Amino acid sequence: MVEVPEFNLIVVHEPGIENYLKVRNAIKQLLGPRIAYVYSYQSVILYKCLDDPRVCTEAVRSCGRSPGIPIIKVIPVDRVSRAEIGAVREAVREVARRIPEGSTFRVTLQGHVDREESGYLVELSSSEAVREIAEEVDRPVNLTKPDWVVYVRVIKVGFTKVAAISLLKPEELRRIQ
Repeated sequence: MVEVPEFNLIVVHEPGIENYLKVRNAIKQLLGPRIAYVYSYQSVILYKCLDDPRVCTEAVRSCGRSPGIPIIKVIPVDRVSRAEIGAVREAVREVARRIPEGSTFRVTLQGHVDREESGYLVELSSSEAVREIAEEVDRPVNLTKPDWVVYVRVIKVGFTKVAAISLLKPEELRRIQ
């Protein structure tokens, strides 16, 4: 069984080691002991917020609007699971319960989810994965102006692929700058 790391905040920054260091320093100064670094790769940093991740997200977004802080996006994470479609569907089912009656949604998938077949992991096509994930949400789909976005981002943590699942308002996925 794959061990899934604990994190509840994704910070995406401009590429480069200097930008990585600026962002790490800015977040440490801003949130101090309320946040713990978990992992980073390319231009993505994973954190574990000890407070509500949405409160931390708003604080980091405000900081990211300052000149010289190269933050692109800050995304709170509701659940982390294995990047296998069954585990992702189960996590989405739980998170999607928070979508109010009468609201619409869409699924946004970044990365590739796997399916176990005959003991091997096989990558699903994005369209197949989105279709299967959407089956777990008992609300109408609206691809152009949804009330909610079920955001699934597949992340490699070392040799492990995990899926970060978030229930967001569409504006929460926009670039900060």
